[in-house]
Amino acid sequence: MEDTKHKNLKGTYSNLAYYRNVETGRTFPRQRVKKGKNSEADIEVYYVPELEKREFSEQEVKEFSLDKYGRHIPYVDGELTILNNYLFDYWGHYLKAEGLALYAHLKRYAYGQKDWCFPSLELISQKMDKSLNTVRNFLDILERYGFIYKFNVVNKDRDQLEESPIFKIRKKIPLLTDKLLNGDPTIVIDEENTEPHIKQALKKEQKGLPKALKKDHNEYVQNMLSQSEEVNLMEYLSYDEIYSELLKRSKIIQNESQQKEMIKSHTIIQQPKLPKNLTEQDILVWESVKNNIKEKISKPSFETWFNSTYCIRENNVYHIFSATEFQKDWLHNRYHQLIKENIQNIDYHCKDIQYLTYNNG
Repeated sequence: MEDTKHKNLKGTYSNLAYYRNVETGRTFPRQRVKKGKNSEADIEVYYVPELEKREFSEQEVKEFSLDKYGRHIPYVDGELTILNNYLFDYWGHYLKAEGLALYAHLKRYAYGQKDWCFPSLELISQKMDKSLNTVRNFLDILERYGFIYKFNVVNKDRDQLEESPIFKIRKKIPLLTDKLLNGDPTIVIDEENTEPHIKQALKKEQKGLPKALKKDHNEYVQNMLSQSEEVNLMEYLSYDEIYSELLKRSKIIQNESQQKEMIKSHTIIQQPKLPKNLTEQDILVWESVKNNIKEKISKPSFETWFNSTYCIRENNVYHIFSATEFQKDWLHNRYHQLIKENIQNIDYHCKDIQYLTYNNG
């Protein structure tokens, strides 16, 4: 019988899934034990970005090419050093020595017609004599400037086992854009939320190439023009926008491990001290609402978001009280319609619903 099995991008027959983790713009809390001045342990809540898993087909990974974007150094037979000189002389300012070395290590694995590879980052970090964290930082830099793009990989045949990622590699060296050459003073840096290595890159982008390098670059361009080579610098090229367009073609996958972590992070919520103005009618209404909602959502979701809540009615406005800002926002953003329908089924005089947090003091 003819073998119909298909080799994946890693050259094996396993059923691989290719994905990216993308921040949704929302955050969720984690808890950690923190010791105070009196050495008393306390629970501290901190927030991390919520990630959305975006899955790509193997064909989409294969067809995505960084070489489709930007304008490249022309290939001239017998003058391969032109390519290397441009990379080291001008891109080196932005990629730094570590970025150049990392790109070279990755590119050597994308041999022949291949524009992807899946090397061991631990091995590359040893070859570069740099920490794994430093290598990851420069992966960010290379991705920022369109030299690589990373796809995470899981093996579906081995219970979703995480494998080494696949990197798509740019094979042609792009020309700098006009803004990378001359600088972009309109760039605003979020000092608080930007990683230090990205912050350094942004500061360079604000200024452009140093004066001497810019002069040298202009001479290089003039030399290319004198050889009848067409050299047109693009004004600007945003790889964030290119990657966003790529992500629109991906399939959103439910991130089960993160959901479990979110639920776990909310399980240790103290029961509220009920206020004096909470009436017996308020308690009955809210218990009835919760019992109805309990039948419509999963048990973990109900226990996470509706436990430790109470409701107070004032002038036909229902105030829903939660333990934390995050819990309050989640109820408002995810369950408002469900809450509203159930309250109005009990009390048609309800005019509005407001969400607040209580202070256990």
